[in-house]
Amino acid sequence: MFDVDGGVIVSSTTRNVLYWSPRILGLLYAVFISLFALDVWGTGAGFWAELAAFIVHLLPTFLILAALIVAWSRPRLGGMLFLLLATGFGLFFGWNEPATLLLMALPPTATGLLFIADECVERVAWRPRM
Repeated sequence: MFDVDGGVIVSSTTRNVLYWSPRILGLLYAVFISLFALDVWGTGAGFWAELAAFIVHLLPTFLILAALIVAWSRPRLGGMLFLLLATGFGLFFGWNEPATLLLMALPPTATGLLFIADECVERVAWRPRM
């Protein structure tokens, strides 16, 4: 549905869904990726070696959380960061396996697109009328 000026008319429920869904999806994806870091414990390499490996395995989670912090206040920039992360994760982790590619690249792609959609709806919804 469009208004006279060509902007999209959205309900407050749609705006709330577009606001919260990428944020929740980003947090859930960070938790999911963090689970893969738990496999370093119990390898018998010693506490400090395991701790260092754990921190290294959490680097993707830190990148996701950094993009989420940026996206919370600047959705368009954060959406672009999530799309960049999706490209990087796809190239680094899933370039040779389609299932891994989908698992690693699809959630940040969806999150990035939702952040960008949220920004676009907010711009149209709050545009002053003349």
